Order: sequence, then structure tokens, then C-alpha cells
Amino acid sequence: MKKEKTVEILYTDECPFWKETLKLIEETASDLKIDISVKKVRVSSEEEAKKLKFPGSPTVRINGVDIDPTVKEVTGYIGCRIYTYRGSIYEFPPKEMIKSGFERLLRK
Repeated sequence: MKKEKTVEILYTDECPFWKETLKLIEETASDLKIDISVKKVRVSSEEEAKKLKFPGSPTVRINGVDIDPTVKEVTGYIGCRIYTYRGSIYEFPPKEMIKSGFERLLRK
């Protein structure tokens, strides 16, 4: 029996892209036949952002690890996050990046 993966999606109300990201997380987990538990974390203050080392909305962490291996640790940023994946820029993580995040964890 495989252990369930905990996926956190950290977001702000000001940045709407977390909803599309949540949909992509669920689709990707289904495609890979992975059991996940999704925890939505709304970040509403700079203090919370600092505590959570939040690099912007949306942020996706699988078992505590950011899906973007190139992410820089920040001291807390309230705003939309930009993702760079395979030379392109995105306002939320593309499905292939989410898939890569799951696959890295599955290899551990």
C-alpha cells in the first residue's frame, strides 16, 4: 500500500491562479494514480508569508517540498508567483511541472 502524499497549495485571495493549479494537481494525481490529500493554505498577511517562507501565489508543495526545484527561499512575499519551466514563463505551474514534482517524490 502506497503512502498518501500531502499536497499543499498556498495562495492569496488577490491571485486567482490557485484555482487552476488545484485542478491541475487533481488531474495529475489521477493520471499517475497517486492518492493525495490536498491542503489549501490561504496566506493573508506578510507575517504569515514569512512564517511559511511563501514565495508567492500559488505555491505547491508535495510532502513539504516545493514542486519547483529552482525556487529560492524568500522571507515572505504577498503576490502572484511566476514559474519558469523549460524556457517558458507561467502564472501558475504547468501540468508537466506538477507531474515532475510528483515523480521526484515517488523515486524517494
